Amino acid sequence: DILQTIVDADGKVVTTAKLSNIQIPSFEKKEISSSLQVDNAKLWDIESPYLYKIVTTILEKENELDSYETIFGIRTIRFDAKEGFFLNGKPVKLKGTNNHKDHAGVGSAMPDGLIYWRIKALKEMGSNAYRCSHNPPTPELLDACDKLGMVVLDENRLMRSTTEGLNEMKLMITRDRNHPCIIAWSIGNEEWSIENNITGERIANTLQNFAKSLDSTRPTTAGISGGFRSGISDVLEVMGYNYLGNGDIQAHHKKFPGQPGMGT
Repeated sequence: DILQTIVDADGKVVTTAKLSNIQIPSFEKKEISSSLQVDNAKLWDIESPYLYKIVTTILEKENELDSYETIFGIRTIRFDAKEGFFLNGKPVKLKGTNNHKDHAGVGSAMPDGLIYWRIKALKEMGSNAYRCSHNPPTPELLDACDKLGMVVLDENRLMRSTTEGLNEMKLMITRDRNHPCIIAWSIGNEEWSIENNITGERIANTLQNFAKSLDSTRPTTAGISGGFRSGISDVLEVMGYNYLGNGDIQAHHKKFPGQPGMGT
């Protein structure tokens, strides 16, 4: 049997669901789906990052075999080509920073406390958005953004539609998709050799469709810097503009009025 229990921030049980008599043959895998409803949910947002927890327990004849806790939040996101970004139906101006995962004195092996300090410092500066450049972040960074109220652009390292490239993106999305802080997936950054040609366009379409198969709730983008011309820029769900000097943003938006955009 599979027992799932949703608990609120105060430790109070909100709802439960149980799936009984599930049989899985030895050495095989089986995907199990269940649905739990949270009435009058407290929403996660930048000012009040409210978090729930779901506890999944595996039982055999009422004996607990295993359990796993997943932290999550409830919120809605929407990118609009004319009106911008919306969080829980409210317009939010994204004021973000582009962050490499390293720090003076410690390199890339950042202690959890330093990660939390950085997110707090960025929020005190007036920032509300964090771009993970140019590779997936540690889970601890996403935990900090969940708890402190910082929206995140989670970034894939290389734009590759090879088996290895797709597997890297799958690992990132399936690991991170329960974090409420993430508002978009970046499929890549500054791929100059393919940004403005049909090869880039095809790879971008493949990666975007693949991302949607793993998470249909968030849009995809990429950091574009080789001029906003034909190619990847034409097909991105949300256009990502790297550097004002690389092209005419207004001209591009006029050509694609239905495509939302943000400064990446």
